[in-house]
Amino acid sequence: MLLPQMWLRKFWLRRALRDYPPYDPPHKVEEYLLSREQATENFDNFMRVRLERFAYFRNWLRRYFWATITPDERGIRALSRWGNRYAGLLLVIGPDGHPTDSYFTYDPPWTGENAGNNVVFDMGIALGEIIIANCPRLHWALEPTSAILPRRSKMLKRSPGMSFQRPKLTGWDDPTWDASPLHQVHSFAHEMLYLSTYPSACRYYQRSKESRRNVREWLLNMFKSILRDYPAGDPYKLRDEMSAGDYSRLMDSETEEEDNGDE
Repeated sequence: MLLPQMWLRKFWLRRALRDYPPYDPPHKVEEYLLSREQATENFDNFMRVRLERFAYFRNWLRRYFWATITPDERGIRALSRWGNRYAGLLLVIGPDGHPTDSYFTYDPPWTGENAGNNVVFDMGIALGEIIIANCPRLHWALEPTSAILPRRSKMLKRSPGMSFQRPKLTGWDDPTWDASPLHQVHSFAHEMLYLSTYPSACRYYQRSKESRRNVREWLLNMFKSILRDYPAGDPYKLRDEMSAGDYSRLMDSETEEEDNGDE
């Protein structure tokens, strides 16, 4: 059951979502199931519309929620605060009590009660574009590490709900490094959804103060982590201790067991 204050927020959110534009890729199938050609068509569409959607999302937040998103840490903090209050309400709970897979599968379509998926997606665009504004060597790409980390890519190609072949950020000195804002914002919204109900809120307040802050500041922590590791992308400095080939094999080795187990 939702907490009392969530009902009013949900009512206002529904009003704000009435005319929100749906994200409309050419292939509305979970991307890990698409051919490379189809995934490229979806990616090209994303690149054409992302800035327009980012601008719409910022104006929408300012119009309905008086939230101003700037391309810096202040903007991420504002996005995070808004998300603490509303992001969980953007997801639809399925019969099993968990969020549906619609954000990944496009089924049901992102209209009606599922229209919140469009906002979650645009939150990811906003997060990514603000990161790019502060890390100008980074850019969106389609599975930039696939050729370097073949085992990892093979595993993700078989895995629903992991955002394989959705746009990611790349451009670090470390070619094995990428970031997935579109996926991270869904994880954040997932956490916020559980904080909107009685049982989960009770468990949340039983955590330590630091743990609660880390949950609330999920997006901010991701942003700070990326800026801290930019432009190297290798926080443990392992690339300095081995050859490029050995380093790539090391980064790919964590999925070796799963890969071998499927053969």
